[in-house]
This record gives sequence, structure tokens and C-alpha cells, in this order.
Amino acid sequence: MQTVLNEQKLQQAIGTALHELAEHARKGLPDTGTFPPLSTRFACGALIQGMGDVELRLAPVSGDAGKQERFLEVRVSTPDGGSHSSTWVFYGKSPALREMLKNEALLKAKLRAALVAEAESLLRNELA
Repeated sequence: MQTVLNEQKLQQAIGTALHELAEHARKGLPDTGTFPPLSTRFACGALIQGMGDVELRLAPVSGDAGKQERFLEVRVSTPDGGSHSSTWVFYGKSPALREMLKNEALLKAKLRAALVAEAESLLRNELA
């Protein structure tokens, strides 16, 4: 099944979203404690078959002010927004997350793989 419809534009959209998320993290990601989730979205309908929006989200794992764990989540939705699927592509502390955000090539590859896997999962479940 061909899932990716336009690889070049998908790579551009992921890169743009990563730059935006990295800027949000630079301004609003504390080393410890809670913080409001940081996110960015992009339309994916013309890029991956059967998809709607994609959201990249950074958030604390818990509401405990002393905790340091964070995650980076990829969330995809169907075109009507009625179904979604998500996965974490990073789990760790803020300094490690900041370093991960600097490694654009590796992170783009991880995000692309996660997007395709979640899109295929949604397509299978929508057809069932």
C-alpha cells in the first residue's frame, strides 16, 4: 500500500514543524517541573493517504513539579478528525530533548517513520 503521496513535501512539512517546535522548546521548556504542552500542527491530507492533521507535541510526563521526564509525541488524525493515533518518539529529560531537537536528520527520520506507521494503523482500523 502506498501511504506517502508526496515525499518531498512531507519532508518539508516535518522540517518546518520541527523548527517551530524547537523554537517553542527554546522559549518554554524548563529543565524540571510542569509546563503547558508545546505543540505545532500541519495538514497532511495531500502528503499521506487518508490523513488529516498531524500534531507534534512536547509535554511533561506527569504533573509532579519535581519530575524531569518529557516526551515528544506524534499524533495523526483522519481527515474528518474523528479518529486519531499517536506514539512517542522521545522520552527523557529536557537537556536530552533539546539535544534531540538539534539532530534534525535523525528526528525527521523518526517522525516520518512514526507518521507512516500511525497512518497505516488508522487506515487498517478505518477499513475494518
